[in-house]
Amino acid sequence: GQGLAYNQKIGTGIFEFGYPSGSHPDGNYAFSGKTQKWAYGKTFKAAAPSMKAEELVGIKSSFTGEGSIGSAWLYRYSNTKRLGYLNGVTIAVSDTDGNNRIDTNVSPYFDGET
Repeated sequence: GQGLAYNQKIGTGIFEFGYPSGSHPDGNYAFSGKTQKWAYGKTFKAAAPSMKAEELVGIKSSFTGEGSIGSAWLYRYSNTKRLGYLNGVTIAVSDTDGNNRIDTNVSPYFDGET
């Protein structure tokens, strides 16, 4: 199974695995939700005032809709061993540049209190 990583520095590379589905805000359906997909990105501090969350991190990802909620974020993932350390879970998606396409996924920051 996967391990657990917490208190990682912002800017750490993360692999995100999930079954994205649903449409972008512009109505385009990029993913069916039937096959597993992955994305790679570096974490950054994120904010979502409507969520009332204290510490959030984001990664650039095109995973869309409800299907991406719950996607695992794995730190130090090895494709050969298929193992890594869980360091986040997608709780929200967002279009941060206003082009009607999802471009950011958000997770709580995993710290010693997680």
